[in-house]
Amino acid sequence: MKDKGDTRKRIILAAIDILNSEGIGGITTRSIAEKAGVNSASVNYYYGSKENLIDHALSMTLEHVFSDWMMILEIEELDLPVRIYCLLDFTMEGVLKYPGIVHSHLFDPLSKKKARKAFAEKTSSLLDILSTMLEERMPLTKEKLRLSLGQMLLTVISAAIIPELFTAITEEEITEDQARSRFILFLLKQFLDVDLTITDIVQSEIIRVRKLAFRSE
Repeated sequence: MKDKGDTRKRIILAAIDILNSEGIGGITTRSIAEKAGVNSASVNYYYGSKENLIDHALSMTLEHVFSDWMMILEIEELDLPVRIYCLLDFTMEGVLKYPGIVHSHLFDPLSKKKARKAFAEKTSSLLDILSTMLEERMPLTKEKLRLSLGQMLLTVISAAIIPELFTAITEEEITEDQARSRFILFLLKQFLDVDLTITDIVQSEIIRVRKLAFRSE
């Protein structure tokens, strides 16, 4: 049973790796088998078809992102604005690290509409949770908070998807931590009127959260 579980895991991780490097079009039974170190029959045995495997890979990566969003929000020892900062920072860095996976979910012509719908539903759920958390401590309606949070999230995702646009707007490189930090701090001020100071202690917590969020690489 352990061997079967290991084989199944190797196949799905191989599919995710190919999603990131080549997109959905790069996934074939042969390419998965070669990367996972299994025979082609194993791919069909464990996942039934290439289409099912792609669906599982997309679902698994989306669930991973959502669970990490929730993990960040549940770090109660951090002030809520710091958690929001960490969530935006994690999202931006995640898109930069795995652009192919984001493209596969949202833009790949071979992606089914249900993949984009699932991404939208997870995002909507996040905004509901976060706006409820903020409603208790900010003089804004939940609807306005939800809209502001959504605009912030959309902004960091767009900036990371198109780094050249980030540079054109900020005249900085998105790969630089300080540039991303200034960008996120600006968003917090503009959309939520939050003045967050990144002290050494806060910076150490941000680094800790990054390590936790990317723990399963």
